[in-house]
Amino acid sequence: MQDDAAEPHSMNEAADAQPLTVEVHDDDGVRVLVVRGELDVYSAPALDAAVDQALEDGASSLVIDLGEVGFIDSSGLRSMIRARKQAGSSPDAVRIRNPQPATVRLLDITGLTEHFPTA
Repeated sequence: MQDDAAEPHSMNEAADAQPLTVEVHDDDGVRVLVVRGELDVYSAPALDAAVDQALEDGASSLVIDLGEVGFIDSSGLRSMIRARKQAGSSPDAVRIRNPQPATVRLLDITGLTEHFPTA
């Protein structure tokens, strides 16, 4: 028998997620993308767009500041890999700053740590 008094579960996780913002500025000639919120399937396109714009504007290297990112799913990780591929072959083309412990663990588990040096 179904319990009619049970709380309904949200089918739209996006409504529960912290919205993503990307603030872009230059720091000693390096384009810095300060990412805040959750980097997931719903918000990854915002990071993609910020990376695309930074590279179109002529940035030769990027720093992605993840200090205020509490969650990254596979779509967010895909966006980071996409940024790395688009930025070029230099080992320092994309660096990360202030990664949370969960982000460090994600990069370790996926074998991507060497592809994202810290700034």
